[in-house]
Amino acid sequence: MSMRFGFMMVLVLCISCVAPKARKPLQEMNEANLAIQKQFDSLLSNRPEWDWLEAKFNADIRVGDERFAAKGRLRMRNDSLIWLSIKPDIAIIEVFRIIIVNDTAQVLDLLNKKYYWGSVRQATAWLGPESGLAELQNIVWGYPFLLQSRDRFSAFQADNETVLSTFGRMEEPESNQVDGQRLRFFGLGRLSESLIVRSAEKQRIRMEFTGYHPIDKQLWPGKISISTQANGKDISIVLDMQRVQLQGPFDFPFTVPDAYPRFNLSEFGGK
Repeated sequence: MSMRFGFMMVLVLCISCVAPKARKPLQEMNEANLAIQKQFDSLLSNRPEWDWLEAKFNADIRVGDERFAAKGRLRMRNDSLIWLSIKPDIAIIEVFRIIIVNDTAQVLDLLNKKYYWGSVRQATAWLGPESGLAELQNIVWGYPFLLQSRDRFSAFQADNETVLSTFGRMEEPESNQVDGQRLRFFGLGRLSESLIVRSAEKQRIRMEFTGYHPIDKQLWPGKISISTQANGKDISIVLDMQRVQLQGPFDFPFTVPDAYPRFNLSEFGGK
């Protein structure tokens, strides 16, 4: 596994049944049931308000037995653009510059003087085909998004947290033979964990959000941890977000030198 594939994993942030229990008839729903449903709506409506965002981050990336450390800068414009500058932890030179606009992702490989492009979903296929620009921005904010219809989720309390799950009240399926999603919330309605199980790929994608702190009166997850599998290898990414600001606008410099050969993103990380 090359270093380039390892750093590509940072695209995520910077650039993832057991049938639910039968519902009771409406007339049998008590006040507790209604309270849970209201809480369900409240958790999903707690969307952050922002137009511009800039942050620095440290990333610890593990792909199989290999480990990579990186530093970077992230800039975003809500619903339209993600820009990243990435360098190895031990180096002072930029090695990747990434821009995601609408449905297209482009990568400047400054170390090898190459240029890659392709769809956002192609670039993040290891994370799940649902991961477009909006979903990636939601992950950075620790904001939940549903991969299945709302009526498939059950809402209940467990371990002092509110849980929304398509797996019923079981903790999580032991195998990867089912499709489903579980979201756990704590405290002021902030997402602590998202678990996605994809049966076609026999894969589970776990995201954990910790270290919340206020940014312009909104809560921001200081640490984001993602674990999954791709190409037969375990992958884990830990992002330590720092120096966040929401006052823009920001520049998004991205120029492709004429001498850089162009490749499809499916070839990124190849030898």
